Amino acid sequence: MGLGFGHLLGIQRLAYFGGVVFAVIIVLQYLEFRYGDVISSLFSASKIHITYGASSNGSNYSTENATTTLILPQNRLNSNMSDTYKSASNSVRNFTKSESSSRDIFPSANLSDVTEVHSKKRTVKVVSVSEMRDILAHNRASHLMKPLWASRADWELLNAKMQIENASFTKDDHNLYPSVFHNISMFRRSYELMEKTLKVYIYKEGEKPIFHRPEAVMKGIYASEGWFMMQMKSSKIFITKKPKQAHLFYIPYSSKLLKATLSPNSYDRESVVPYLKNYIDMISGRYNFWNRTGGSDHFLVACHDWAPDETARFMGTCIRAICNTDIQKSGFELGKDVSLPETNVRYPQNPLQNLGGKPPSKRPVFAFFAGKMHGYLRPILLRHWENKDPEMKIFKRLPKVKDDKNYTDFMKNSKFCICAKGSEVNSPRVVEAIFYECVPVIISDNFVPPFFEVLDWESFAVFVPEKDIPDLKTILLSIPKKRYLQMHQRVKEVQQHFLWHVKPVKYDMFHMILHSIWYTRVARVK
Repeated sequence: MGLGFGHLLGIQRLAYFGGVVFAVIIVLQYLEFRYGDVISSLFSASKIHITYGASSNGSNYSTENATTTLILPQNRLNSNMSDTYKSASNSVRNFTKSESSSRDIFPSANLSDVTEVHSKKRTVKVVSVSEMRDILAHNRASHLMKPLWASRADWELLNAKMQIENASFTKDDHNLYPSVFHNISMFRRSYELMEKTLKVYIYKEGEKPIFHRPEAVMKGIYASEGWFMMQMKSSKIFITKKPKQAHLFYIPYSSKLLKATLSPNSYDRESVVPYLKNYIDMISGRYNFWNRTGGSDHFLVACHDWAPDETARFMGTCIRAICNTDIQKSGFELGKDVSLPETNVRYPQNPLQNLGGKPPSKRPVFAFFAGKMHGYLRPILLRHWENKDPEMKIFKRLPKVKDDKNYTDFMKNSKFCICAKGSEVNSPRVVEAIFYECVPVIISDNFVPPFFEVLDWESFAVFVPEKDIPDLKTILLSIPKKRYLQMHQRVKEVQQHFLWHVKPVKYDMFHMILHSIWYTRVARVK
């Protein structure tokens, strides 16, 4: 009996010990789910505490300050980085994901399914353009960043900030048009200071093709990545080889090539995150530039749909120039991140080929759209307008011809060009419309358009809420002829800011993207 009692007591002790272990595991998993890589941080002695304003998702932001603990990376990339590709699948399997995500595509959606999805979408708050301006102003004030130690570059940025905020009206620059800017004097002063002051350090680390290979992304809808990288790397004005002089640090990767290299047949956006984490581990372990500011003076330029998700966890403190700028869903932070133009480059040797369109009096098509049926919105657009009105040329994808000539001819001959969102809020049609001098009609709720911090988009583009697709023609017809002609003229005036040149010119796309990054960095200096 004594032996039996002792055996029973041992079982009870074992059960008690097992219960304690199970509880500890549950608690740790709970912490990891909420705060990321908590387990590793418990054993890390290297932490940076940086206080900054709470981030905003567009509809729920607070003026309370928040403290974020940034963990100094513990891992290092192997010196032979080619092994990264060979072991990528193992890294993915071992990486903890909170949730798998997939594209929102309806390749053969029936109308009832589309309508149901659209009704669910309406529960998300739609942020108007004017509300975005308020959010931008709020976030500038609440996202001020204080580095761990000061540098000469910080003082230069602070001086620039004071000059921009106190910019006085100056003589007109005949290459700029005040009608398309919110404040032409502030933009002009900021741009002048950028040319005079800005120095960018580009990390040499990173293996091709994911890093340092712009020539592979010079054509197609993600070409902004390649063109910017090529022109940034070849700049004789802005580049410095002395990182202590740098105001900004460029991470020269391509989100398109990242997916194509590591996850070509997957829709799991987190599958590429371990690779970027290892890269940040490496540069922050090798240098102290990232650690000084927690990455807030670093920036990246990424146009692929996955960019917001793949960079959010370990590169979210950077200034992210991204095309997917859904202020409610994608994690885009207005005031910290900047909207990158999505440009469909058809002729890399001559990106200006076929530029322009017909004058308003010779544009016989009232409104035009053609494209694949990505996402929930485009099937709704076609349900209401395909073959319903001879003045509304709304199609699925047009038959493929050389250089997309039938598509570009419609753009050149249309008064209004419909820029309807696809799987995500961004669309190359926005820049295409400007390229072909067609007034853009943006149907994409919560989309932050490019260069939003300086351009007055409502002066040259029409924003139509998704719910108003049935009234699309009525809305466009309500625009007086005088107003339409004014908008068309302003499209031509703003066009110079949306053009790639083989060799960059003042105020062009390259300089405007860099200015958005510079302007955001200056606004956040404390």
